[in-house]
Amino acid sequence: MKVLFLGSVIKTEDCTKYKGPSVAGNKMQIGLIKGLSNLFGEGLTVFTQVPIAAFPKEKKLFIRKGEINLVNSISAFKVSFINLFIIKQLLLIINTFIMIVRWSLLYKSDKKVIICFNAFPYISIPVLFVGKIFKFKTVCLFADPPIDVVKRGLIGKCAKYIEDKATRNNIQKFDGLIVLNEQSVKKYAPNSKYILVDGGFDLIDTPTNEPGGQWLNYEAKDTVIAVFSGALIEYNGIINLVEAVKIMDNDFFVMEFYGSGPLVEYVKKAAEEDSRIKFKGNVPNSKMMIIQQEAGILINPRIVNDPVSLYTFPSKIIEYLLSGTPVATTKLNGLTEKYLENVFVFKDDTPKEIAKTIDYFIQLDKQLLIKKGEKGRRFIVENKNWDIHSKRIKKFIEKI
Repeated sequence: MKVLFLGSVIKTEDCTKYKGPSVAGNKMQIGLIKGLSNLFGEGLTVFTQVPIAAFPKEKKLFIRKGEINLVNSISAFKVSFINLFIIKQLLLIINTFIMIVRWSLLYKSDKKVIICFNAFPYISIPVLFVGKIFKFKTVCLFADPPIDVVKRGLIGKCAKYIEDKATRNNIQKFDGLIVLNEQSVKKYAPNSKYILVDGGFDLIDTPTNEPGGQWLNYEAKDTVIAVFSGALIEYNGIINLVEAVKIMDNDFFVMEFYGSGPLVEYVKKAAEEDSRIKFKGNVPNSKMMIIQQEAGILINPRIVNDPVSLYTFPSKIIEYLLSGTPVATTKLNGLTEKYLENVFVFKDDTPKEIAKTIDYFIQLDKQLLIKKGEKGRRFIVENKNWDIHSKRIKKFIEKI
């Protein structure tokens, strides 16, 4: 069988160089690509639509075709385009279509399947169209449902409306779906065949540090370091977390925010008003993993009933638990009981409840916290690595 993976993947170290790439999304794609490469070897081909913001947000006007060496000996072939709004999307559809046709003709006599990352029209239109012509199976890793969380002007709103409508229509046409949250299938493609893959990690990223985080060397009256890493955006619960810190009556606690997004200025202002709040900005993911491993608590305050929470999976939970540091999170519907057994759970996402839970957490015996970190890491390593997921995905593909 020949497998084509079409996504928006680039080198890990390039994710923080441009506006547009998602560190979490990129890690997911690289993990899956490596897993598929182990199973299919030279039978795997990778195409990528470089995820870069349109000019003039990014000064790069042309993305030319060529190869990107992703990791080890695995390369991705770039889809070329002119980086201007609308022209960019049209060229992505046309040039992706041409590349898939050439791939299909190259392996005309072989069984084929395309796995694409998300169902945005500039990905799904060429995949579904060529799949119908050459009669091969199409599978979508449905990570980002059509939910708008960004403030836009009139043209942006119109473009987003068209994109979301096309996404909702096309997602139902794939032969199979890989989903992070079962609720997304129920809402957007209730009659589709699917497999649940609620996040994963690359085995090469398995930490070698002793689990337990800051608690391994904690002494009474040490300042407890709490960390949030991710998009500083409202649905991630940033405002509630900041307000929680403000009402905490504890001088031996620091809340560090890592990331970027619409609420950067809000967090910076809060940091000026309360010395326990620290804005740390963007750091490379390799450094972020070390910071997580050395923290006292990792916090995921995502708002429970926000549409993003209802239909996606908080991928940072995988990275958090893998660090071996204790984790506290809101009770999101994408988190199964197995996850919830390995974290501390806020009863709700209000500032009062978040503050209360953190205060309770800090007073626990450090040996209990170290064991919590150990148990959380073990759960992820044994159940959520991309080698395991890729084998499950291969079986799913063979079924359809």
